[in-house]
Amino acid sequence: MLAEAVPAALGAAIYPPALLFMAFLLVNPHPRKRALIFLAGAALITLGFGFLSVFVLQSSGAESTHHRTVPAWIDLAIGILLVAFALLIYFRPPRGPKAAKKRRELGVIGLLTIGLLMYTPAPLYLASLHAVAKAHSTLLVTVLSIVLVAVIYMLLIEIPILAHAIWPETTVRWVTAVNTWLAKHGRTIIIIVAAGFGSYLIVSSIVHLV
Repeated sequence: MLAEAVPAALGAAIYPPALLFMAFLLVNPHPRKRALIFLAGAALITLGFGFLSVFVLQSSGAESTHHRTVPAWIDLAIGILLVAFALLIYFRPPRGPKAAKKRRELGVIGLLTIGLLMYTPAPLYLASLHAVAKAHSTLLVTVLSIVLVAVIYMLLIEIPILAHAIWPETTVRWVTAVNTWLAKHGRTIIIIVAAGFGSYLIVSSIVHLV
């Protein structure tokens, strides 16, 4: 289960816009408070969708361990989605950075809303939830697994917040540097992870269906 879920969640965590927004929040007044509100919005959609999708899949029987054909078709669909997502990222022109000044007056509702919108589940996060659902572990293990992949998915928010509490100035420089690096290489990493994991799911599903 985690052998599939964790790599997919790590791929989903590579999300340059989140780090760019964190860099903006950390250099403005009340950085940690505003960053935590942003994290709360992201956590609401990430955990809410995670629990809903996993338990709906399991209760519907679509992830039954006694009927491997259905999960194989789900694997195939998700694999095709991931490969299509990789192709979309590859052929889509890079987006320029958005002006941060437009976000300066954001309040609690605005920050929560941005967190909700920015962390609307990505294809790789859906793949990690699918891996958790089809494992049919105990309730406690399933819950902990959903929390784990959600925590991994939001790493680009969580790490800067924790680091800023200990090393404020160093963290701002680090976030800025990492954001610059991701601007250059983030697309390539996302494409490789999505295409690789999608291809794995496609091949695995075809093997089970044949």
